[in-house]
Amino acid sequence: MRPNRHPLPNLTLSQKAWFSAVIATGLLLFFGTWVLVLESVYRTGPGESAPRLFGIGLAMLAEHDTASYWKAFGLHFVSIALLLWGAWGLFQKCSIRRRVKTVLIGGAILCVALDLSGWLFAPQCSSTNNYVGIVGAITALPLSLLALFPLFQMWVYRRWQPLDGKQKNIVIVGGGFAGLYAAMGLNRVLGYHEKCHITVVDQKNYFLFPPLLPSVSVGTIETRQISYPFRRIFETSNVEFRRAKVCSVDRERSEVRGVIEVSSDPETNEPLTELANFQFDYLVLAPGSLTQTFGTKGADEHAFFMRELNDAVVLRNHIIDCFERAAAMSESDKNREQLLRFVVVGAGPTGIETATEIYDLIHHVLLSRYPEIPAELPRVTVLQSGDQVLPGWHPDIVRMATKQLERLSIDLRLGSRVGEVKGHAVVFGGDVIPTRTTVWCAGVKPSGLLAHCNLPLEKSGRVKVQEDLRVEGSENIFVLGDAAHLVDRKTEKVLPPLGQVAFQQGSHTAKNLVRLLSGKEALPFRYFDFGGLVSIGEHSAAVNLLGVRLSGIVGWFVWRTLYLSKLVGFSNQLRVVVDWTFDLFMERSISQIREPRWSQNGDLALPDELPNGRPHTGTTHSASL
Repeated sequence: MRPNRHPLPNLTLSQKAWFSAVIATGLLLFFGTWVLVLESVYRTGPGESAPRLFGIGLAMLAEHDTASYWKAFGLHFVSIALLLWGAWGLFQKCSIRRRVKTVLIGGAILCVALDLSGWLFAPQCSSTNNYVGIVGAITALPLSLLALFPLFQMWVYRRWQPLDGKQKNIVIVGGGFAGLYAAMGLNRVLGYHEKCHITVVDQKNYFLFPPLLPSVSVGTIETRQISYPFRRIFETSNVEFRRAKVCSVDRERSEVRGVIEVSSDPETNEPLTELANFQFDYLVLAPGSLTQTFGTKGADEHAFFMRELNDAVVLRNHIIDCFERAAAMSESDKNREQLLRFVVVGAGPTGIETATEIYDLIHHVLLSRYPEIPAELPRVTVLQSGDQVLPGWHPDIVRMATKQLERLSIDLRLGSRVGEVKGHAVVFGGDVIPTRTTVWCAGVKPSGLLAHCNLPLEKSGRVKVQEDLRVEGSENIFVLGDAAHLVDRKTEKVLPPLGQVAFQQGSHTAKNLVRLLSGKEALPFRYFDFGGLVSIGEHSAAVNLLGVRLSGIVGWFVWRTLYLSKLVGFSNQLRVVVDWTFDLFMERSISQIREPRWSQNGDLALPDELPNGRPHTGTTHSASL
């Protein structure tokens, strides 16, 4: 049974009128008692505020006209009773997050208790004059919110009606920027009717904010800060989430086909799956993209990627592991160079941010904790096949970023196309760099799902879409984000696979779906380039925002502010602010989030020699047990 998280807009007109009258009467009586009490003040001191006057007036009324005082108290009590009776049940049905509801309801109960106690003790205790008016003013806030939230959602939220009276199923495949913005845009208008079903399908149960993955990979912020569960995002919406791996789309049957994991084999621990089919009247296809290795030999086997949450965690553990191993080696061991050489392939924004974050981790944290390692030994190298960093960006931003990389002594190799990635080296051109760490940030390719949807594909593997983002010949299918091939009319270039393209397309698709379901024509999509921003080291960033170009600490502040505003979830935003603030004054943790493999094998015998046949030449350690 699909829950209805927006019951208030669907109340009958008589129900809405009755509850509105009760709430309005309660509010009028509540504020009316203030007017009655203030009118009783016949002598006031200069400069007194309204809450202070209220306290003075209440004491005077209790002293000189006891009957009027108790009448005012009775009206005040009735007003609160009406508000709580009329608004309480409705407020419980408001589409507000549970914790916000708890805070507002708890705050209202506490304020009401203090307010009524102030009225009761006013005749006996003159000191209540100092606070009863202030408490009354504060009480008005949560009570007003309890009353106004239901009224707003009952009357202001539009009640959408299907033109043909039939149920409409909208399926969104992919919960990235494009899919999420499409779902939330639809919910704002269409989510208030039982005959409109909006379903988001993704193989992960959380939304990921990829721009901050490089920060997670070096421990600047924690993993949970850039992920947010879909079920919490859709908690106050009529969007339904289903975790499933989508395998194909049947256009003729209007069906999305996938599998869901229901259990695992007790012997092999292999996942056991069941078929999951989703019927749609309209489909929004936004499955995202994958890392593009261009068929480079060894890249899939030996390179680290920067696409998913686990990628950042694995890279962080690996970097720290490299320092631990290098610290245990003798100075003459040539393997130290491999361990302490970090290569980033690709000089786009992800590559630049990853390289500078690794540099900051090494020089601001790790070197001070590993005195066995000389400061000049660790090196960060960036390999770029093109002739500049940040291809396609404004020349001023490219110049800022290049200058910062030089200042940090990051080894930048332009015109260097990687030919092979090995476990202990990366090969490009005629050169070889010995390294155990190759981070691949050289591009993306469309999701493999597109090849199983029977849709017209371009050479890039992306789906060719019309200006309104629909597939030609399939007027009920939209393709967005990294999966869509759309030529921008202004630049006459294909729109790049960027986050700002995706969320603009998602919001526009929501508007178009509303128009189509209302019997109107879809509008063409027009991309607006807000600019770009990239972090280039400790307290430094290069920003091109609406034609304004900034760098240094000012650019860094703008970069952090904009990324923070795009994070999903207030709790995540708050935690990131705390992490960033602590990072200014405290050293980040260098604990590995995994155990060494030998710790899982129980007691081990001390070998006479290493497997390669040479004795151990590192430092001998002794300890008392």
